[in-house]
Amino acid sequence: MVNTINRLLCKLITVLTSAMLAVMVLVAVWQVVSRYVFNDPSTFSQEFLRYSLIWITMIGGALAFHTKKHIAVEMVVNRFSVRFQKAVRYLVLVLLILFSALVMIYGGIWLVSLTMSQQTVSLGIPMGYIYLSLPISGVLILWFCIAELLNAGAGTPNDFDQTLDV
Repeated sequence: MVNTINRLLCKLITVLTSAMLAVMVLVAVWQVVSRYVFNDPSTFSQEFLRYSLIWITMIGGALAFHTKKHIAVEMVVNRFSVRFQKAVRYLVLVLLILFSALVMIYGGIWLVSLTMSQQTVSLGIPMGYIYLSLPISGVLILWFCIAELLNAGAGTPNDFDQTLDV
């Protein structure tokens, strides 16, 4: 069941971030055309691109964590015994659970509630929607950490070199 949820989440995140990237490309092209062809720069495009990049980075970061495509320095840990490596991986997962729960989710919800009354300059949407990417990615990372602990995958690194089928 956990693996099924993980596969669905991976597909959902991949589709969502890919669609957001496609929209970003279109908006960036519109920004260039409106500025250099029509001599009338778009007022919303730069802000939209900035906030979309934040969302793609945060949500994509959760996917990168799950698929082990993030930066990890394991050179020191790999020099020790398998038992020590397993203990370190469990410790790292527990620390990531604490970080994602306290900083990303709790702190993110606090930040969202604090900034919901502020509006962006060009788009006119509440800033809380921009910061909402933090607790959402925190929930995803928390889920992926717990799923890895449930699957007892902390002892050996998972092989995620295959591409995701969407």
